[in-house]
Amino acid sequence: QTSGDGTVKSAFKLHDGHWVEGVLIPTTSRMTACISSQVGCSLSCKFCATGYMDRKRNLDSGEIYDQVVAIDRQARDQYQKALSNIVYMGMGEPLLNYKNVLQSVEYITSDKGLGMSPKRITVSTAGIAKMIRKLADDEVKFNLALSLHAANDEKRNQIMPINEQNNLPVLLEALQYFYSKTKNPVTFEYIVFHNFNDSLKDAEELYQFCKRVPSK
Repeated sequence: QTSGDGTVKSAFKLHDGHWVEGVLIPTTSRMTACISSQVGCSLSCKFCATGYMDRKRNLDSGEIYDQVVAIDRQARDQYQKALSNIVYMGMGEPLLNYKNVLQSVEYITSDKGLGMSPKRITVSTAGIAKMIRKLADDEVKFNLALSLHAANDEKRNQIMPINEQNNLPVLLEALQYFYSKTKNPVTFEYIVFHNFNDSLKDAEELYQFCKRVPSK
């Protein structure tokens, strides 16, 4: 499917009949592939369509890599440009498929693969503190994004059940640890929901949270 702004969404059929989606996002300055890491998802975030699906299985590293290859081909065919960026922001929670996600990054950045810089790759998580710490201990070179959407626990619990086991103080400590090990600033993702997280108080809470870890 192609939207009016040129974004292309593709459904990829896997060997066992399951489907995942990937998206090519073109702008004047970059060509970004948004790719999936799981069939479905187990986290049930209220604003995410995938969160209403059951998690069927993890993708293996080759299935993740193949999405990138296919979307790179689309970019070259339709826009005469190669992919410049990759975001793990499609279906699934990447940090619950840790081994295969890291292996796929190795493929993408390898000279035998696409030879992309890890600085052009961003992995997005709903916020699993112990896995963020594992990324830090493994001293990954790619970027990390936190799907935040509310900077107080009461509101975040309402839309992201994962927050009940990984609350904001715990996440903040993990993000600070990640930065101390990798020196990579964190990206915060924040969808503005009307009359839910869009007040001046919400903005102040967001500022107070974000200023405590180097971030974009």
